[in-house]
Amino acid sequence: MVHNDTEVKKEDSTLTPEPSETNENTSVKIETKQQVKEASSREERKKDELKKPRIRILPIWLRLIFVLLLFAAALAGGLAVGYGMVGDGNMMDVFEKETWLHIIDLVKKDLQ
Repeated sequence: MVHNDTEVKKEDSTLTPEPSETNENTSVKIETKQQVKEASSREERKKDELKKPRIRILPIWLRLIFVLLLFAAALAGGLAVGYGMVGDGNMMDVFEKETWLHIIDLVKKDLQ
């Protein structure tokens, strides 16, 4: 009869999972819970970032004015260098009205 009890115990032990299997399964569950927590915390951080208004050092309208001023300065510098150094004229003559009237007259004369 003792023999039968040990057989029953052997059968019971095969039906229940080993402790190492249980630990592996629970560790997988913990990892997935941690991943879910991390994902939700990332989403919350993104939402917080979207909710916070961004404070700009320079407003957009001031940036546009700054870009336009840089464009005008680059144009003036290019005209002065082109007329003064490449064209062998005085660099400041490019900003006089008579110079541009003369250039326009030359272009119109060639077209006729």
